[in-house]
Amino acid sequence: MRPGRWLALSLGAGVLAAACQPREPLEATRARANEAVLLAQIADLEKLSGRADAGELLTEGRIAIGIAEETSAALLQISLPQEKVLGDKVLVRIESAQAFFRGNNAVLLFQATAHLVGGTAQARLEMAGRLKDFSIEKGRLVSGIEVVHFTVLDSSLGDVGTEVLESLVSDNLSALSAVLPGLEIPVKLEESIPIAGISEGVVTVKPGALPLQMALSEVIPVNERLWVLVDVKAGPWQKRERPPEPKK
Repeated sequence: MRPGRWLALSLGAGVLAAACQPREPLEATRARANEAVLLAQIADLEKLSGRADAGELLTEGRIAIGIAEETSAALLQISLPQEKVLGDKVLVRIESAQAFFRGNNAVLLFQATAHLVGGTAQARLEMAGRLKDFSIEKGRLVSGIEVVHFTVLDSSLGDVGTEVLESLVSDNLSALSAVLPGLEIPVKLEESIPIAGISEGVVTVKPGALPLQMALSEVIPVNERLWVLVDVKAGPWQKRERPPEPKK
């Protein structure tokens, strides 16, 4: 499993906290976190499976829209790079993003660089945010994002400087959350089904429209897709006047 993928899954399961921790061998960190990730995902998926068996996820009045990880990542990349100065000392530049929709967790993994303001020292960061507060607004599925963790991949600051950088980022996670782009995906939902009407021969159908009332029910990240569940109600039928025939 690639380091970036492993880290994102770990964050999505909520087993890592956004806090500076004493460094440990990479192999030990991977083994410990990977076990916790798998256990957490099993628990989440068991709950999801129970709801599915009870018929709580899909009903006759609900539709599902699946959004792939690759599509989400491509849309996120359009809004990058973005920059934020932390504590008037460090400029953080967010350069790329990946999406991970697994085990009922939606996580965005970001690659970034940190530059000392007025200096040459720099570091390479990896940060992750958990998606939250989904809604459909003006034909788009949008979400907020909460930074849940970060790590310094490499740095020219030395061990002491790296620890100072980690502490600075930890103290400014809310500011970084405002910079990280949340999800914003076009979702076209028709608000009504128009019927033009027919008046040919013995068949006559009056014109009208069938309104559709749609509301976001929930969002389920699983199997590398973000499943958007929408509750739909139709009616009542609305009559409308037939447009006048064009003059010949």
